[in-house]
Amino acid sequence: MVRLRRLELNLSADERARAARFRFARDRERFVTARGLLREILSLYLNVETQRLSFGYGTNGKPFLTEHGDLRFNVSHSFDTVLIAVAHKCKVGVDIECTRSSLAVEEVAETVFSASEKQAVSSVDSEAKRMAFLRLWTRKEAYIKADGRGVSLPLEHIDVSAPTDRVAALDETTGEWLVLTDWTLRTLAVGSDYAASLAVEDHGWELACWQWLG
Repeated sequence: MVRLRRLELNLSADERARAARFRFARDRERFVTARGLLREILSLYLNVETQRLSFGYGTNGKPFLTEHGDLRFNVSHSFDTVLIAVAHKCKVGVDIECTRSSLAVEEVAETVFSASEKQAVSSVDSEAKRMAFLRLWTRKEAYIKADGRGVSLPLEHIDVSAPTDRVAALDETTGEWLVLTDWTLRTLAVGSDYAASLAVEDHGWELACWQWLG
């Protein structure tokens, strides 16, 4: 609780008001943790006090720093784990899902997966099917979050099943799948209970991972 209180002190007035609107304490605490950690980590990159960071929001709700636009970031959380990505001058997105989540694998796949993605999931046995689904789902989510248009994109027209860590998009005019060579996907190892992925629009970057201990 001491750490939670410290993270809450990082928040702006409107963020505290937003946290107070959560009905359940568990959801409130997860919001405070994710946003408080984000502010703390970004402040270290920028050498700015946490409460002096100002966020704006894009057309589809993606947050950005209003005064430090070169530093890009993205946040995802599932149950009690938060995943934060930070990048310099390139779009970035992350997604994390707990393997114990109640996500209806087959129903979601049928609705938002491409034909190749559906085939990749159906080709594995029942025990591995859920993890195969989550691997693709987090890759797709990471990409649409990095792109910034989110679920306004037709998800079934995006394919992340290629083993080469690339994204392909369906050209609705020609009906052809085009590889988006400016984008790279990575599967992240965050523990046996989670699936997680990273999407970055850039070349020549290096990935470094840390576990935040405060």
